[in-house]
Amino acid sequence: MLKVSFSDIQRARDVLAPYIKPSSLSRSDSLGAEAGTKLFFKWESDHRIKSFKIRGALNKILSLSESERKKGLITVSAGNHAQGVALASQLAGVKARVVMMETASKVKIKATESFGAEVILKGKNYDLSYTLAESLKGDSLFIHPFADPLIIAGQGTMALEVFKALPEVTSVVVAIGGGGLVSGVSVALKHLKPSCRIYGVVWDGTPAQCRNFHKVGEGSCLCGKRPGPPQISRSGLTDGIAVKRPYSGMGNIFFPLMEDIACVSEEEISRAIVKILMTEGRVVEGSGAAALAGVLKNKTGWNLGSHCCVVISGGNIDPPILAEVIKKYGREKDIV
Repeated sequence: MLKVSFSDIQRARDVLAPYIKPSSLSRSDSLGAEAGTKLFFKWESDHRIKSFKIRGALNKILSLSESERKKGLITVSAGNHAQGVALASQLAGVKARVVMMETASKVKIKATESFGAEVILKGKNYDLSYTLAESLKGDSLFIHPFADPLIIAGQGTMALEVFKALPEVTSVVVAIGGGGLVSGVSVALKHLKPSCRIYGVVWDGTPAQCRNFHKVGEGSCLCGKRPGPPQISRSGLTDGIAVKRPYSGMGNIFFPLMEDIACVSEEEISRAIVKILMTEGRVVEGSGAAALAGVLKNKTGWNLGSHCCVVISGGNIDPPILAEVIKKYGREKDIV
């Protein structure tokens, strides 16, 4: 069973300090007025790889022994974890291979290769790519994208920054894929401020985390939409959080610490991307905008309190996808 403590996250903060700077946190008056709270964005897109994934990857890879580093690494990723592992491996002098989906973002593929990792494009979805990565492992060390205590502790360092910059925070909203980020955030914030409420958001095409949290079967979901089997994102918009079959042990960490998990659609995510671009002047990816989509959809049902922090987990979006989203939703009169 996976276990992560607050002291693990504190140690991760010390490990990461020489390598990464705290990401920025800013208030959005216009979107806060729409959500009915003082709304703050935690911009994990500030990092060199434009994603929070650098935190966990660095904490994990810098912990490896010399003999482990010599074996080389292999991992699987929709793209952001790939960049994190590639950059961390470059810094540590380790050879890395990364299996990515055939539909992976070209932006993420190019960035991963720029850090010196070998990219293997195979699998129509994350789960198929994961199976292939395991089969190719050999003597290499497999770096799990989320189900690893050191990865989770690294992601949790973001919450330490949130509390330091905004000690009055009453709620935090996080997009959920595998669950590494929300696990680290939940452990850290519930230790620092037990009254802070944690909310999660998943794409309704892969609602397994939502169903598991609410203890409902595959034929239904308390969020309503999309019963039946998991979907594949045709647009590539939600690749960062499109995990069909989450690792069961992850829920044991963050489910008990959370208030709720809800689903959002690709349309709702697309509108959130445009809202962020128009109000904040920032480009974010679908998984990065999902948390805001969840806030706007559930603003009357969730108890966000007076100071809500929305985690923008990443900013890597292919230009054609962004152009299509802007073309479709950018001219709507009610977008802001």
